[in-house]
Formats: sequence, C-alpha cells, structure tokens
Amino acid sequence: MQSTGARHFSTRFLLPVTAAAAITVVAVTGFLIWSAQRIDSDAVAREMRLMERALAEEKHQLVVAQEELGAWDEAVDAYNDGDVAWLADNLGVSAYQYYTHNRVYLTDRQLKPLFAVQDGGQVPAKAVAGSLAALQPLFEEIASVRMQAAASAYNAGVSDRIPSAMAFTLFEGEPALAGIMPLLSYSGENALPVGTEPFYVSVILLDDVLAAYFGDQYLVDAPAFSATRPDQDPALPIIADDGTTIAWLTWQADRPGARLLFQTLPALLGGLAIAAIIVGLLLRTLRNALAQLEAEREEARHRALHDPLTGLGNRSLFHARLADSIRTMPRGAPSLALLALDLDRFKQVNDTLGHQAGDDLLRQVGNRISALLRPEDTLVRLGGDEFAVIQPGITSHAQAESLARAIIDALTLPVHLGAAQAQIGTSIGIATAPDLAMDAEELSRFADDALYRAKNGGRNRYCLYSPEPANGAAQLDERLRDSFATPQAARSA
Repeated sequence: MQSTGARHFSTRFLLPVTAAAAITVVAVTGFLIWSAQRIDSDAVAREMRLMERALAEEKHQLVVAQEELGAWDEAVDAYNDGDVAWLADNLGVSAYQYYTHNRVYLTDRQLKPLFAVQDGGQVPAKAVAGSLAALQPLFEEIASVRMQAAASAYNAGVSDRIPSAMAFTLFEGEPALAGIMPLLSYSGENALPVGTEPFYVSVILLDDVLAAYFGDQYLVDAPAFSATRPDQDPALPIIADDGTTIAWLTWQADRPGARLLFQTLPALLGGLAIAAIIVGLLLRTLRNALAQLEAEREEARHRALHDPLTGLGNRSLFHARLADSIRTMPRGAPSLALLALDLDRFKQVNDTLGHQAGDDLLRQVGNRISALLRPEDTLVRLGGDEFAVIQPGITSHAQAESLARAIIDALTLPVHLGAAQAQIGTSIGIATAPDLAMDAEELSRFADDALYRAKNGGRNRYCLYSPEPANGAAQLDERLRDSFATPQAARSA
C-alpha cells in the first residue's frame, strides 16, 4: 500500500511538479543565457564605439597641439635666428610634456632634421634622419601645391585653417600616429615665404602608455595595441592611408550579462521549492542590470555630446540642436539666430600664462556666456577658442544683437587667472533664419561670414550677416555694430 501510494503521489503530484519545475528552470535559464548574450553584445558594441571615438579624438588633439605650437611668431623668429635650442625646448620638449608627443622633429625642406626630441629629451638630429623616411608620403602631401595654397591663405589672413597632413603609419617599426605642418606665423607679421617653411613633425606612438590612457579615459579593461588580431577579445583595426592594417586596438570586453548569469545560476539550482522566488529575484536583478547598462549608455552619450574641458556642448550637439531648431522654426520673419564667437587675444594668454591658464580662461568664458542665456538657448564650444550660441524663438534681429552686445560686454571685463589677470575680447558673427538662411548649412556659413567681417572690422565687435558684399567703408559701417559697452572696452579695441 505504501508503495502504491508513493507511486500514486509521484505520478499525480511529484512528477508534474518536478516537470513543471524543470521546464521553469530550463525556460528561465534559456532566457537568462539569451539576455546575457544580448547584454554582452550591446556592451561590446558600446565599447567598440568608444574606442573609435578615442582614436578620432587622439587625431583631433594632435591637430590642436600642432596648431598651438606650430603657428607661433616667436618660433618663426627663433628659426630665422638659428636658435635651435629654443626650438627644441619650446616645440619639442613642450610637445612631450603637455601633449605626450613621443617624437618631435623640425626639418628643413630637404627633410634634414634641425632638432630631434624623443620622449622629452633632445637627441642628435643626425641619428633620426633615417626614421623620417617612413613619413615620406606625409612630407609629399604637406609640400603639395594644395597645401602651399592653404599656407598662403593662412598667412594672408584669408583662412584660419592651418595646413597639415596626418595619418596612422609604422614609425621605427612601431604603429604610430604622425602629423606634419609647416612652421607658420600666427599673426602673419613675420611669415616665412610659402614653400620655404621648415616642417614641424609630431609622432605619437601607439604604445602601452597610450593604451593605458584610453583605459582610464573610456573605462575599458586592459586595452593594448597588438600586431595581430586576438581570437577572443574585441579588436579595432588601425588602418594606414594605403589601406593596410598596421595594428589592432584590443581590450577585454566587459561582459555584464555573463557575470549576472554566473551569479544567479547557483540560486536557481537551490531547489524547486523556491523556484518562483528565484525567478522573481532573477527578473529583478535583470532589470537592475539593464538599468545599469542604460545608465552607462547615457553616460557615454553625454560624453560624446559635451566638451570635457568646459562641460559645454560640443560640435555633435551643435549640429543636432541646430537641425532641430531649423526643423521646428516658423516661416517668415527671423525666428532663429546663430551667433558664431571667436575669442580675441586667447593665444596670447596661452603663450604668456600657459595652457593651464588658457583652459581656466575657456571655462570662465563658458560660465560668463551661460549666465546671459535663456533656458532654451544652446551654448557650445566648437573647438579651440571658438564658441557658438543657438538662439531660437526670436522675433527680430534686435534680440540677437542685444545678446551679442551683452556677451561682448561680459568678456571685455578682466579675467582673473590665479595671480595673473588677462584682458580678452570676442568677435561675433550673427545670422538668422528663415529670413536669411533656409537650412543649417547655410545658416552656419552665413554666421561664419559675418564673424569674418567682424574680425576684419577691428575685432571685439559683432556683425549681422548681410548678403551684400562688404566692399566699401560705407557698407561695412552699415552692417557692423559697435559692440563696445564701456569706455574701457573702446580703449581695449
């Protein structure tokens, strides 16, 4: 009887419960495995985008660093005077100390090194002549007619764009990022004849130091540059201009889904009696993991849209906000203004007080301008000393001009940088839509044109864009508004 009762209990209760529990465990386990794989896949994709952004940012910073050091009146004077020691210290050692450029050279037009700095220390120039042969394609590009035309335009003040050539390449047998530009005069007053300038060369080795920086900056585990692609870990190819892969950027993928699965499976195997509780805990844990992943995603998105130095929006946010404003603006009278700002005398602050003071200055500029804006306005830093303000919801040009005057007045006041004090200004170009511009590209172009006219008109002032060419003094006076709010501002101009 006991045996029959046991079989009956097993048949009617135990087996169905066991089967239901087993099906539940299998279903939940399968769901967890699928979810873990999906989470891990999303995490790897996010890290891949971060590493692509890291390489792009490294290229951008190389351009910025070369422009800061390579367009320098004092450097041109030192070159004319044959002061190699000054050039090596200020162009070579400083590039390593402030920007971690591993190799820095200045060569003549025959590619003969005038100085050579390796990892912050000067070495005999003759010893590195053979290494520069690896950069021959970049030398040919920077010496091209197109680049010489760009240098001529920069010297003449027609363009702010500094000619440069940059590429990933093998240097001294190691993967590297190299950039070359001609030595230029920032003011144009002592510019060298086009075609005779020496070449300023910077090389960043893709080594363990740079990989560790990527890991700290972008929160990825064990990044490294490898000559071969690994079998397991994700890898991003480093491609030279000729299309060849010279290295792989690898890292240990973050697998939050696998960690979650490993932590929860033992609880599932704890017993059928608490299966329902385990399922609830797993779902709650899964929700927490997804929320954490979304938070990380949002943090990465914030970093992608904001300038790390000032906390203001960056160029990506600028394009997105401007496109939204153009799409939603009413037609007819001016309803959207774009103010393009360029700081005056910012480079002098960097050159005299140092880059740290320059960074502090940029942050204070951002704070002063932000205090003048409405909640719906957008302030972004486009790069260097360039800013822009998107001002939606206006009804006349006067509102944009009023904001421009307020910004000029705010930035004309002295800026305290530690124990020092700096006096700067700003030139502003204003364009409006839809009365003048019909799309974002046209609005940006018109604002840049107005900024150019404001700078040519004496700096520290603003200019409202007009489609008429600024050929005569009368036309210039018609569009340039005197932006000096105080007698002190007038004297500083």
